[in-house]
Amino acid sequence: MSQNGFSPKIVAGIIVALFFGAALYLRVALPYDQVFVGDWIKFTGVDAYYHMRIVDNLVHNFPHLNSFDPYMLYPGGGGVGLTFFNYLLAGIIWLVGLGSPTQHTVDIVGVYFPAVLGALTVIPVYFIGKALFNRWAGVIAAGLVGLFPGEFLGRSILGFTDYHVAETLFTTIAMLFLILAVKNARQKELTFGHLKQGDWSILAKPLIYSLLAGIFLGAYFLTWAGALLFVLIAFVGLVIQFIIDHLRSRSTDYLCFVSAITFLVALLMFLPASLGIMSLASLIIAILVPIALAILSRLMAGRGIKPIFYPVALLGLGLASLAIIFHIINPALLRSMMGQIRILWAWPMETTILEMQPILFPGGNFSWLIVWGNFTTGFFISLISLGILIYLIIKRGEADKTLLIVWSLVMLAATLSMRRFAYYFVVNVALLTGYFSWLILQFAGLREPAAEPVQTAEKVKKKAKRRQSRQGGFRLTASRGNLALGVVVVLFLVFYPNIGPMPKIGPWPAGTMLAIETASRAAFAPSNAWCESLSWLKDNTPEPFGDPDFYYATYERPFQYPETAYGVTAWWDYGYWITRIGHRIPASAGGYHGEAPLLTAQDETLANQRIDWQGSRYSRYIIIDQPTVTTKFHAVATLSGSSPENFRDIYYQPQDSKFVPVYLFYPEYYRSLAVRLYNFDGSQVTPQNSNVISYEERTGPDGKPYKVITGAKSFSSYEEAEAYISSQESDNYRIVSEDPFASPVPLEALEHYKLIYSSDSSIMQPNVGMISEVKIFEYSGD
Repeated sequence: MSQNGFSPKIVAGIIVALFFGAALYLRVALPYDQVFVGDWIKFTGVDAYYHMRIVDNLVHNFPHLNSFDPYMLYPGGGGVGLTFFNYLLAGIIWLVGLGSPTQHTVDIVGVYFPAVLGALTVIPVYFIGKALFNRWAGVIAAGLVGLFPGEFLGRSILGFTDYHVAETLFTTIAMLFLILAVKNARQKELTFGHLKQGDWSILAKPLIYSLLAGIFLGAYFLTWAGALLFVLIAFVGLVIQFIIDHLRSRSTDYLCFVSAITFLVALLMFLPASLGIMSLASLIIAILVPIALAILSRLMAGRGIKPIFYPVALLGLGLASLAIIFHIINPALLRSMMGQIRILWAWPMETTILEMQPILFPGGNFSWLIVWGNFTTGFFISLISLGILIYLIIKRGEADKTLLIVWSLVMLAATLSMRRFAYYFVVNVALLTGYFSWLILQFAGLREPAAEPVQTAEKVKKKAKRRQSRQGGFRLTASRGNLALGVVVVLFLVFYPNIGPMPKIGPWPAGTMLAIETASRAAFAPSNAWCESLSWLKDNTPEPFGDPDFYYATYERPFQYPETAYGVTAWWDYGYWITRIGHRIPASAGGYHGEAPLLTAQDETLANQRIDWQGSRYSRYIIIDQPTVTTKFHAVATLSGSSPENFRDIYYQPQDSKFVPVYLFYPEYYRSLAVRLYNFDGSQVTPQNSNVISYEERTGPDGKPYKVITGAKSFSSYEEAEAYISSQESDNYRIVSEDPFASPVPLEALEHYKLIYSSDSSIMQPNVGMISEVKIFEYSGD
């Protein structure tokens, strides 16, 4: 009992339970009205519709999972991998629905699933903090991981039914049990002798913890194809600890025991899934290397070889082994592994995807805003904590904290490379910030026995009597005023920036509460216009397979599409909506983002050729929405193989002794198929006037070029404007328009595209008025 009569365990448990409740409230209550809209139940992640499509079919055929889905893409279909996340969700739905769940049950359980998983992450974070530092550092970390705004919160709100939240939960639990296994095995001085003797008093806990670590690592492997990331983290952390222990003349047997069991269990779980030779090879290497390291450590220690030669020997043997495996036995294996490690960075083309942009360079420009929006003060505090812990590791060499350091450094590097990994790094930031917060409270006078540094069995016995006489709670060594000040500092330094109203920072107006703002946004849920349009498509267009129940059928390979089948083209982001809401097949001629060249095609003939790709008609319907021709058009242009600047560009116009930026659209923009369809409904366009600007190129202080308008003329016809430009000696003249809905060039009516539906939900377009957000066109080729 503590001095005030309350058990610290009970107090900590109550606080963690409250943090769990707060985390669940954020994730459920705040986005609720954006998920349950009228008769619709909306999912709040784009890929959530992919997973729910798989779950729809899996629940109806449970436990059979189709390995192929003809609804994924026309005309090739798509493979369906074994994903534990989908199986877990489908199994829960199947049980809740007593073996025959309704579609309403599927949707209800599906939207709540990520919120519950996100809130549950609070619990293992608490126990990791408790194991590494102490109970109160764990409590603070648990509260922070549930409240941090940004990627993790955004990906675990109601309806964001994607495996990202499961990745974070499974890896956190796996690291918890790995840390506990290493700490307990080292404390008990576990050796191969105990294993040989079957001494279960020593073996039991490390074995159980290792088995559990392996189970959750295996679950992670079955959830995400990039799971080798955490094999790398655990492997590197354990290898470093092998070196530290040998240099300090400590036995490394316990590390071999823990790592071999953990990776073996993960391998056994992985084998039925047949996820590829590269993952198999990596896990086998992760099992064998610790065994080799332990044997080498024993041999060198037994022969009295200086410990400093151990890392040298490891380096030499490691390089030789890599040369044999990757150069002689299987050269392709190295390329395959490097391909998996490539998940830590994005190719230039992929940076058009928001989540793949470097967190410090959103849009290509340096900024702290995304970091602040994910972690607020926690990011900066965690870097200080990392420095402190690295110093302590060098001094003490504690194995459990070595794992934390490696884990944190790898996830920091991944997050700096791609902002999507912030939903992993949030756990590390919470733990490191919780540790620093405890240091503040400790400085203010609060004392509690820290998590025991890993002790030998002899030292543990010597301290047993002292521990029995010590009170189990915490004690004050300073005035209550100092302690109160410390609590206030922690609350305002680490909690308030996440949940309290803030002054204006970047895009956030004054008074913004970041966690509440993030949870309330549901930015990736389909709009009412899309729900209306895809419901209309489902009810008013021919069934591609003749029977609506085919959506729930089992499918075999090779699959032959019937003559009634057809595809529906839209921007890639909307493909899963088309499948799950509309029960139709998205089409993409030519593979990944094959719709981009179609949407930017400069004349009808080219567009028709794209749809009738290689003699097969890919699409019968085309869906265009307002963002496709406005906010998303830069991505459409980039992925078409062109550049956004070929369609529109920013110019600077002199105004009141300063330069004002203005977006100007080129003829190529208006000739694009997407613009001709959405902006002008495929009708003929005769411009009222055509504007020509002259400009000069300058270089800014940052070395980047920009364009300044030096003159402008308006002509009554496009031909006059072209003639004027032709008469100029300079090339710095362009035909432009400021209004995306006012073409400066004539456009012919499209012959093979007919507007058949416009959504009732509309948006305000300047200079035009209200316009339907989504439009559906039917293609009728020759």
